[in-house]
Amino acid sequence: MVILDVGLDMASQYGLEGVSIGSLANLTNMSKSGLFAHFQSKENLQVEILKYAGRLFAEDVIVPALKTKPGIPRIKALVKNWVSWEDNLTGGCIFVTASAEFSDRPGKVRDYLLKQQRDWIDSLLRIAQSAIEVGDFRKDVDCEQFAFDLYSLLLGFHLYDKLLDDSETKKRQEVALEQLLANYQ
Repeated sequence: MVILDVGLDMASQYGLEGVSIGSLANLTNMSKSGLFAHFQSKENLQVEILKYAGRLFAEDVIVPALKTKPGIPRIKALVKNWVSWEDNLTGGCIFVTASAEFSDRPGKVRDYLLKQQRDWIDSLLRIAQSAIEVGDFRKDVDCEQFAFDLYSLLLGFHLYDKLLDDSETKKRQEVALEQLLANYQ
């Protein structure tokens, strides 16, 4: 776990391409040959970092939100958890940076990342469906559009918070979320 913790922190700061077996060995005081024997390639290391990040994301963002009352309270909890997740990573959300790095690069890393992102979007769809079921959203809501809108809001938060370092980001995100939710009620 220490290896993947350090790898995740590095990937958060420098992107998955910024993580090498050599640099990871150096930071964890392990031998380069020992790490290579374990992962077999940089690509396998990158996939393992994504898998590890996915487990942490589920534990820290999705599972706690699912314990919240369905509908708008669950959506708000999910957003709050995602913002906290992003804040706890040195460089921000690894999935956002990895998506930029691997969007047009075929291979095992992109394939795994694409599956993770589709699963995440599917989670957003199901949360929207539960909001319809409990009466918080209109019955005619396009859940795919809601997932797109909510994820777009989160990606905008990432840009404003991490790159632009806007002091008003959290306040703006809260206002944007309230407006988004109002559009679907």
